[in-house]
Amino acid sequence: MNADSQLPLASIIINNYNYSRYLKEAIDSALNQTYSRIEVIVVDDGSTDESPQVITQYGNQIIPILKKNGGQASAFNAGFAASRGDIIFFLDSDDAFYANKVQEIGNLLFKKTLKNPYVMIYHLLECIDTDGVSLGRKLPNALHKVPANLYNYTCKYRFFPYAASPTSGIAMSRALALKIFPIPEQGILTSADEFIVRPALLIGEVYGVEQVLAKYRLHDANNWYGKPKVKNKDFITQIESFLNTKLKENNKRPVVSYFDSMDARNYYLMNGSRKDLLMLIRKIPTWGINKTTIKFGLKTLLLAINFSFKKGTRT
Repeated sequence: MNADSQLPLASIIINNYNYSRYLKEAIDSALNQTYSRIEVIVVDDGSTDESPQVITQYGNQIIPILKKNGGQASAFNAGFAASRGDIIFFLDSDDAFYANKVQEIGNLLFKKTLKNPYVMIYHLLECIDTDGVSLGRKLPNALHKVPANLYNYTCKYRFFPYAASPTSGIAMSRALALKIFPIPEQGILTSADEFIVRPALLIGEVYGVEQVLAKYRLHDANNWYGKPKVKNKDFITQIESFLNTKLKENNKRPVVSYFDSMDARNYYLMNGSRKDLLMLIRKIPTWGINKTTIKFGLKTLLLAINFSFKKGTRT
């Protein structure tokens, strides 16, 4: 029997929409892994460029899924449904893996799942420009200094940080993926990794690896990662509902409430009023009085006093 057949199968799910100019590099990076037992699933989400032709060139080296446009979440769902792997990797088609990524992450995941089957791993990514030239920085800048599971944190503060890397830096056990997928599709055209990482942080364990194992291409469509980016209310409602549903399915209290959390400040600064900020300060006793909440309260009060938008001050 071939020794490779005894290795866990790794599924690499590549989601693509109109990135034909980068797609070949992404697929090649997935195929050229030092880890031998992989399947590469390429989901094209109704591209109107040359992407289908690029995909066709690979023949049976990959598992192609050519679907109508439905958004990134639908592409993730289609890719996972077609996968068979014990370990699930995600790759945006404008990014690329280092050759040793699956080997490194696969080994760590195997060790972690000996104690808990519900594990996600993330790592650092090298930022590159549109031509593939390194920009000399990483995403995230450093590993997130938070517990592996943030349920207790969320019980107290009602929401929690996105403590992982972008899509191309995350991998998870199939056991955890089965608890999460399928994810909501309606209106989730981008940022669908929120629906993968956040439930993992509540019902599983998420660990960071201080290694750079993939390239993250910065361009106009994605040059926001790591910066405050306020989702619209429909997106917030969907993620909140989804997370609470997953908590209930795992016999945990549904405690997620974005607009009762410190995170809501960013939303109110963009879409709310001075009154909203002041009302948020009044929620501090429900979170507990500590250095974090006192600092939040003082800063929020200052922002409320000086609250204004480019279109004029709102009250």
